Formats: sequence, structure tokens, C-alpha cells
Amino acid sequence: MNQRIFWHLVGRIIAIGVVAGLLLALLGWPAKLVWYRGVIVGGFVSVAIGLMGFWAYLMLNFLVRSFLPLRVWIWFQGMLVVVAVLDVAYYFPQLISSLPTGLTLPPGNYLPFILAPLVLGAVVAFFKARLSGKNAFVPALFFMYVFTGVEWVPALINAKEWGPAGLIWVILFLCNTYLILVLGRIGSRQPAAISA
Repeated sequence: MNQRIFWHLVGRIIAIGVVAGLLLALLGWPAKLVWYRGVIVGGFVSVAIGLMGFWAYLMLNFLVRSFLPLRVWIWFQGMLVVVAVLDVAYYFPQLISSLPTGLTLPPGNYLPFILAPLVLGAVVAFFKARLSGKNAFVPALFFMYVFTGVEWVPALINAKEWGPAGLIWVILFLCNTYLILVLGRIGSRQPAAISA
């Protein structure tokens, strides 16, 4: 990856975060924010958190693939997704009840609220597999579910209401969707490959 591709990618992610933050603030969903705060949150989340998680995933992928066969690494990522789903389903209520900010579980059944990211991540992974081949499904699901969840934890821990935490999750999900879908084209020698 050369500098031109890198800065093109950073610019796209900032644009996605800023536009998503602005639109969500104007719609008042999932949190009511003044439009300029939506822009600030979107820009900050997309660059500081979204790109950081993406580079962490790339580094983890590079390191693990240097000593594990690809098939084993894909299988291991699938197991981590299963562990993450079970972990979230079991420990989520305990985590929320122990937060110092006073955040409480949403009323009603919270399992659809927890499993919705898994379904959305599977949809993105399906499209990634169509772009890059069937071996890309599990790594894409791993990135979309596990890494987006890990990136979201600081917002969840510091949130006093579900609206702002949900806003950050939506922005992270949109940024991570773009990053995972464009991942196969980042290494291309032509800078235009990212914008295609």
C-alpha cells in the first residue's frame, strides 16, 4: 500500500463517519444530537476507533498467518465468533448491571438486541464472500462481529443512555463494512482500485 492509497482510504473513512454522524443526528436516531456533534462524533469514531480496529485486525491476521495454515486460522476465527456470541449472551446483562454510569438493560427481551449485530455481520460477510471467495466469509464475520464489538466496548462502558452508544455502534458498523469490503482491493497497485 502506498501513501496515495492510504490517504485515499483515510479520506473515505472520514467521509463515511462524518456523513453517517450528520445523517443520524439530523434524523435523531438512535440519539438526539445537534448536527455538528454528530459530525464530530462520526469523524472521531471513524478515524480513531474504526481505523485503529482495522489495522489491529490486519496485524493480527498477518501475525497469525505467519505460523498457522490458512484453513486453521479460518476455523479458529469461526470458533472465536461462536465464543463471542455465547459470551455476549451470557455476560451482557452482568456487564450492564455493573457499569458505574447507571446504564440499564433495554426493556423486554434483550437477545434480539444482542444478536442483531451477528445477523448484520453475516450479511456483510456474505457480500464479502461473493467479492473475494467463500473462504472470506468467516474472517469477514469475525471482523464485523468480534472487532466491531470490541471497538464498541469503550462507548458502552462510558454511555449513560443507549442512544449515544447505539449511534457509535452504527457509525462503527458502517465504517467497518466499507473497510472489510474494500480490503481485497487495498493491496492493488492501482490507486483507482479503491474508488472503483
